[in-house]
Amino acid sequence: MKTCISHTDGIVTITDANTTIGYCRYAPSGEIEYLFVGPPFRRRGYAAMMLDIVEARLAITLRFSPPISPLGRHVVSAYSRARQATPPL
Repeated sequence: MKTCISHTDGIVTITDANTTIGYCRYAPSGEIEYLFVGPPFRRRGYAAMMLDIVEARLAITLRFSPPISPLGRHVVSAYSRARQATPPL
């Protein structure tokens, strides 16, 4: 099924024809305020996709505001590992 990515200032949304797949709200300072991916769509790269979009838009390393759920800790950890593995320009 085809997905649609919508990006306005402070919000990234991924949808398909039937539902919202994921949603990310962020501040201009690079703080991720809210990140959600629907349970049927988890572990498919949607969270990373939204974080990549935000990071490219802001051109800064992102920070995550608490509270961070147990599943959210996995996303934060994966983001941190990816940042360490990427050589600086």
